[in-house]
Amino acid sequence: MGLFQDQTSSLSEIKRLAALVMDPSRRDEIGPDQWPLAMIAYGLVTCNETGREEEGVTIYNIFQSCCAPDARRKCALQLASFIRQRKGDGWRALLPFAMTDAAPDIRRQAAFLIYTLAAPKPEERFPGIAGLVNIICAAPLPGQAGMAPALDALMSLGDMRFAPYLASISNKLPSERLADLLAGTEAIPTDVGCGWLLDVLDRHPELSSAIAVVLAGMPARATEVMDVVVPVPSWQFTNSAVQPLHSWSIPEYRLRMRERLSKHLDPEAQEAVDRAWN
Repeated sequence: MGLFQDQTSSLSEIKRLAALVMDPSRRDEIGPDQWPLAMIAYGLVTCNETGREEEGVTIYNIFQSCCAPDARRKCALQLASFIRQRKGDGWRALLPFAMTDAAPDIRRQAAFLIYTLAAPKPEERFPGIAGLVNIICAAPLPGQAGMAPALDALMSLGDMRFAPYLASISNKLPSERLADLLAGTEAIPTDVGCGWLLDVLDRHPELSSAIAVVLAGMPARATEVMDVVVPVPSWQFTNSAVQPLHSWSIPEYRLRMRERLSKHLDPEAQEAVDRAWN
């Protein structure tokens, strides 16, 4: 991006665009072709400020009305590149993408980037995960999209260190909110994700149908169930690929789950899960 080649002029342009984005009376001065750059500028200027989620959702809805999914996806990746260069500083710039985009795959991608880019803090080892979990559990903001893709990304990471964050979701949300969250879930099967679903089933047996649907959809997305470690934050590693520690075959893991599932699922739901995991 040529804009960022000259540091002095680029800083001035970043601040100018960010000022336009943050001024509701002047946002119409931003042309459709300028919005990706404006969104980056807004993210870079405000990324270390908290409490801007509602503003971010409002701004993002304007941005996505002007830009196609490919442009929005590219914009998120460009922001992620800047965050990596800054050693994880600025992960909040991706919150509007994870909270608002109409495309679930972009929300899922943004959530994964937040989870794996946020730098550890003395008070919070995984601040990106903690931040998005708080948003998942909070009352939805006007214009906010569903948070199921953010849950997908967390379950799919599979790292057992993240189990307490998943537990906090099911501890804080009432069954109605959990049902809505599970309805849009498309996670890959991991030991921590499946274990959390079984814990939710024990705690909320009234969600047995919803959990059976989620479990039945999982095997089609992977050939095995992994217990994995994902490098977090990924800017510390040259290769941020998933590193499997151990895995189970799909039929093996069905046997691990069968006893706990049988306590809560009716025969028809049990059969659907068994069929998917065979």
